[in-house]
Amino acid sequence: MMKLMSVGRGLPRLPHSQGAAARRGLHKTALAAGVLVALAAAALPRAQAAYLPPEGTRTPAVHRVPIYDDDDAAIKQDAKDAPPFSERATCNQCHKYSEILKGWHFNAADPKVDPGRPGEPWILTDIQTGTQLPMSYRHITYKTWPGTWHPASVGLSPWQFIQLFGRQFPGGGIAEKDAEDVQDAKARWTISGKLAIGCLNCHAADRFQDGTAWATACENQNFMWASTAASGFGIVTGSVKSLPSNYDPLNPEASMLDKDTAKPPAIKYDKARFDADNKVFFDVLRKGTNARCYFCHTTRSVGPDAPEAFEVDEDVHVKAGLACADCHRNGLDHQLVRGYEGEPQDPKHPERLSLTCRGCHLGAESAVAGPETMGGRLGAPVPKHKGLPTIHFEKLTCTACHSGPMPGAQAVRTQTSMAHGLGVHAKDRSADALPWIEATVFTPQADGKIGPNKMMWPAFWGRSTDQTGLSITPLLPAVVSKAAGALLAVDRSDKSKPPVYATLDAETVAAVLEKLGDEGGLPVYVVSGKVYRRGDGGKLVAYDAPPARPYAWPIAHDVRPAARSLGSGGCTDCHSDKSAIFFGKVLAEGPAKVAEPTALAMYEFQGKDPTSLKLWALSYQGRPYFKILGYATAGIIGAVLLLYGFLGLAALTRWAREKIA
Repeated sequence: MMKLMSVGRGLPRLPHSQGAAARRGLHKTALAAGVLVALAAAALPRAQAAYLPPEGTRTPAVHRVPIYDDDDAAIKQDAKDAPPFSERATCNQCHKYSEILKGWHFNAADPKVDPGRPGEPWILTDIQTGTQLPMSYRHITYKTWPGTWHPASVGLSPWQFIQLFGRQFPGGGIAEKDAEDVQDAKARWTISGKLAIGCLNCHAADRFQDGTAWATACENQNFMWASTAASGFGIVTGSVKSLPSNYDPLNPEASMLDKDTAKPPAIKYDKARFDADNKVFFDVLRKGTNARCYFCHTTRSVGPDAPEAFEVDEDVHVKAGLACADCHRNGLDHQLVRGYEGEPQDPKHPERLSLTCRGCHLGAESAVAGPETMGGRLGAPVPKHKGLPTIHFEKLTCTACHSGPMPGAQAVRTQTSMAHGLGVHAKDRSADALPWIEATVFTPQADGKIGPNKMMWPAFWGRSTDQTGLSITPLLPAVVSKAAGALLAVDRSDKSKPPVYATLDAETVAAVLEKLGDEGGLPVYVVSGKVYRRGDGGKLVAYDAPPARPYAWPIAHDVRPAARSLGSGGCTDCHSDKSAIFFGKVLAEGPAKVAEPTALAMYEFQGKDPTSLKLWALSYQGRPYFKILGYATAGIIGAVLLLYGFLGLAALTRWAREKIA
């Protein structure tokens, strides 16, 4: 048994390189003793109680403070076997961590939280099985974020989720609060520790904060070490992932640890980051910089016609000097203002109503709630929309004309940070990298107004559990690849080239469906807007079902200036038989060559009649001539009226003369 260390608050602990959570397995006597010591310590004044956040000033606080481990014990940079620093314990000295946990970025798994309008999902991708499945913990019922799947419903545990998406997951929530409540035989929370909120991921003002180091820690199952690695306070070596399944942090020697390949996490702190009092300077801001937001919220177009990065204009608000946090505000509870119309609001704070496009530029529907609901916030100009009929404001969102890449004849392939790991080293960001997301797609929002969206077509294997084949439960890629065996084998024989994956054509899909068998439900494959099952003779049969419908989420940024908005070129920007908003195409395409992909027009998503749209658009082509005719007619009518006016005046003059005579 390893020698126990007594540090911090006097609780018996193991070295943190062996996993802090393993300390919960200590015998009851040691635990009871620790509780008594903790109770005694609670009666004494704590040194860190002197660190109180400044109040009433806009001057940023100087964060030169001790750093604490997960047991709330101060860390000394020269301590042997120093533990990883905990942002939860460190920041909680001044900021109430339990309140921060209520924030929008951390509360997705809380069913009591209003899920709001659908947003960007987490997308489970696997090129071997042709999977791109949109998921969200905010999918509580079929009415909330429809088109997504709750990770638990597809068999994905929080442990697996964090390994897949921890790269751009802020910590907290399912990575911390619910970790121990999940029954996952392969989960190793007792060794990895929990992934607490990474406060510096958003609030760091310096360039030390390394998103790739955070991502690597999550992939290596070094959850508890992620903050230390990302902050640059120390160098983390070893990984929980390398440890064998029978690894026992209480007795590593008995775990048959292969020291050549398996190394527990260890830390070497950077002594230059500590001062003489073992304090560390945190270069942080209350409002995170745009660069921090971009790590998780960057979007780019890809493909042969995509512009180079230097050719793309940044959001007009950013170029005007605004920061993301100027509009997307929050208090200590981190209940971020998302800034869309109809967002659930706190009636005690009506001023938040104007933190939308319309509210900021035009004001809330009335200013009776106070000056903060009026337009013109932060110098926002009041748009004139000269000559634009008001019906447009009833039928369209502001973003329909002003947001996203300029729409064209066909939606273009798009990549995002959350979906493609933008900003993380060594990720595949080729144009064909999964998932395939299209933009800009104009569809009705929840309020019926047409707005711009990103859209993806789900692709996944599953089982249908009813006679109609409409109720489908997805299967994890690992389940499919195991059943498929050689059918989906990956050729890695040439180490100098990327792996070669099997082609998912109709014949292969049918063969894999046969391999999956009927136990547990009819096997199906969803792709390109269709559901496929095996029919007579083993041939694929396609049918429509709700699970195959595309998932779309609104585009808010980047915002284009008025001169580059739809309509700036005249009415025919939208009212023509080639306009992107009605007649632009979207390719229903997925990662399988089962059938030729279908191109759908925007009006099909909007439920509009193309003939009526074309006839209406035709009228705009003749409008210049109608105007000429109208002006000419008005001129003739005016001349006739003027002539009759003169004739009337002459008659009146004659009558007057006759009276005088």
